[in-house]
Amino acid sequence: MNQTLSTFLKIGVTALCIGLLLFGVAYKMTDKEAGEYEEKIDSVTTDLPTSATTTP
Repeated sequence: MNQTLSTFLKIGVTALCIGLLLFGVAYKMTDKEAGEYEEKIDSVTTDLPTSATTTP
């Protein structure tokens, strides 16, 4: 019984660690990509001409 529980806990801890590692890598990657996209959008926005006329 103890060996079965020990094996189950080893597998559970290993799966949890792998899941956390993958989540951390994916989070960093998406955060980096979102930051790069935000910089592109900001650079395009600042390059747009401003309108001299106002519309009612």
